[in-house]
Amino acid sequence: MTRLFGELQQRNFACCDVQSATQCSILTTLAREGDQTLTALTRTLNLDKAWLSRSTDDLVEQGLLAKTPHPGDRRALLLRLTDAGQSAARDLDAQLNTQSARVLARLPEEDRAAALRLLTSLGAALQAELNGEAGCGC
Repeated sequence: MTRLFGELQQRNFACCDVQSATQCSILTTLAREGDQTLTALTRTLNLDKAWLSRSTDDLVEQGLLAKTPHPGDRRALLLRLTDAGQSAARDLDAQLNTQSARVLARLPEEDRAAALRLLTSLGAALQAELNGEAGCGC
């Protein structure tokens, strides 16, 4: 299930106006969570900092992202979506929502409400696990 979902997401990201799935993830994360430092975004996305730095540099070159001084730490920069970046993130979000609606529409009508309830509950359970202090579980 995870593999199929990941494959579908990769296919959708290929339609994104930016060049990679990482860049799409950066756009959607900053649109959802607001400005972040590179270090914070690295933690949020669980990606290599050097890889993420190159990806953010590419987004700056494309005019989708700006790096601005952090008001509380002059050594750090905040990553902020430009107007064009916000527009690209909205477009991507709409594409992802359309994709989700298409997938749900393939379910029998009586199963859709149950699937939505289950996904909502699963999302809440996953978030609770992330917010907990259980450690890595290894």
